[in-house]
Amino acid sequence: MGDDVEMKTIFFLSIFLLFFYGCFDLDNSLFNNSKLSSYNLRTTVIPESSRTQIVLTSQGKKIYGYFVTSNGTHPKECILYNHGNRDHLQYYWDRVELFYKMGFNVFIYDYEGYGMSEGEPSEEAVYSDAIVAYQFVKSSGFGDNSITLYGYSLGGAPAIYLAANVFTPKVLITESAFASASTLVQSGMLLDMPGTYVMKGEYNNAERIKHVNVPYLLLHGVDDKFIDFEKNGRVLYANANDPKTLVTVPGADHSNVPQKMGEAVYLSTVSNFIMGK
Repeated sequence: MGDDVEMKTIFFLSIFLLFFYGCFDLDNSLFNNSKLSSYNLRTTVIPESSRTQIVLTSQGKKIYGYFVTSNGTHPKECILYNHGNRDHLQYYWDRVELFYKMGFNVFIYDYEGYGMSEGEPSEEAVYSDAIVAYQFVKSSGFGDNSITLYGYSLGGAPAIYLAANVFTPKVLITESAFASASTLVQSGMLLDMPGTYVMKGEYNNAERIKHVNVPYLLLHGVDDKFIDFEKNGRVLYANANDPKTLVTVPGADHSNVPQKMGEAVYLSTVSNFIMGK
């Protein structure tokens, strides 16, 4: 009896706080951005001579990124990597190292408000930043049919946006991506509430993926508690057009899909998909 009363109290208190204060905004909570005055990138896998810092302008703000040159295996291919919400590009450098091992050129960039990039993150800013990043890759001599879009977690939104609205990439890959603002809220909160109550942006990946017509690879951890596969990954996959490939990874949570797959398997899965093998 006491437990029932306590649960009801928590439920109604949560409803009260959400509607009375109106200040809890998952759009702000989504971006765990942190600022840097400089990047400190390790060179154990990627030599310093193989990377170049790039400064671009998005919405009048400077955004920073790094272009990594192929090790020679696939010199005409480039992966445009859209990282997650957890931190800046330095935090995701291990992912760049994996792509470098595969032999691809890579461009990774920080959204507005992340790392050394100026401005404040928002859905509008994320899409603007992604367009500018694509324009840089394009101007570097890579045709659309040699550009792979890869989006991890939050990065699935700009990756899908680019593929649906801006250009036709060679392939699209998402890892641990969410379906929409609503499903993200429902995955991460005890209360099953519409995402519009607490999130400004729509981030409607599930709708946009319907307009993508390139080979699509979806990677998702079976044990992802942050972005639940059934409410997110499965919805994205169901809405996607053929040809599409689904890889669910047992034992993997939100952030360790490559590790749980095993590095060799992850490298071959992604590389073979990009090269159409």
